[in-house]
Amino acid sequence: MIRALVLFAAVYLALIAQEFLPPLAFLGGAHLLLVPALFCYGALWLSFPAMLGLALYTGLLSDLAFLHVVGDRVEIGLGWSILFYVLVGTALQPLRPFFLAGRWEVHCLASGAVTLLLLLGQYLMVCLRRGSFLFDWTIFWHIVGPAVVALLLAPLVYFILRILPGGAWTPTRRGGGLTR
Repeated sequence: MIRALVLFAAVYLALIAQEFLPPLAFLGGAHLLLVPALFCYGALWLSFPAMLGLALYTGLLSDLAFLHVVGDRVEIGLGWSILFYVLVGTALQPLRPFFLAGRWEVHCLASGAVTLLLLLGQYLMVCLRRGSFLFDWTIFWHIVGPAVVALLLAPLVYFILRILPGGAWTPTRRGGGLTR
């Protein structure tokens, strides 16, 4: 329970931290997203009911942080990130046994894919609300760049959460069985 609360606090702190991180110039000014990597860790580590709570919490915080209003029109509204994280978390739950068996690469691949899908969903939502699609290299790097960086940073997130005090954050395989 305490470890789950620490994960909830980490999502909140990551959301704040990513607002202060500078844009990545080599990716066309794209911003680094930390929250999807933490959510993927939680979705693969927590049980289904706890994952749903994390999805609600992460989605609500993300919606409040990325609420996009232009003039009198809401382009990225409240509630869509909650649905997104619930669907993604539900899709990741069947991979949980692999993750709990120590397969850290599941978390890495999921972090990159979730970040890509999140940004692509936001882009499509804005395009649908505006009624026009514009796609160039800048937009490509603003969508794909953070996903690639999330893929590369996910092992760091995994191993930092694994070595935190308070017990093992993920089970490891020893002698053919799972230990906690």
